[in-house]
Amino acid sequence: MSNIVPLPDRLEPKRPKRALLTSVRTYFYPLYNATSAEFRNLLASVDNETAVTRNRLFDRKEAIDMIVKAADKAGDEVTTMAKAGDIYQCLVHVMSEHTELKLKLRRQEYKRIQQQAAAD
Repeated sequence: MSNIVPLPDRLEPKRPKRALLTSVRTYFYPLYNATSAEFRNLLASVDNETAVTRNRLFDRKEAIDMIVKAADKAGDEVTTMAKAGDIYQCLVHVMSEHTELKLKLRRQEYKRIQQQAAAD
């Protein structure tokens, strides 16, 4: 009888979240800066009323689908094999790196604009 614990025959490489964040960042900026404002419009909503699809979270899902499509086109398995929730977390992280994209500040600005429009 052997005292050695058997090792698995095959190992799949682990995909760290940092790799996914890097990949999402790679696709985020070209999509955001594209001449078509489709991606930006999906990220612009501050509530369901201002959402393109009338649901802010579904807008985010559409943006995630655009990232996955770009990753698929580039042959990036890290992103295409990732779960939508993980990509969403990375998307939120990338947006939070830019003060002007933070949801809290955009909501405050939207509220200010609405109040100013009502006063006029």
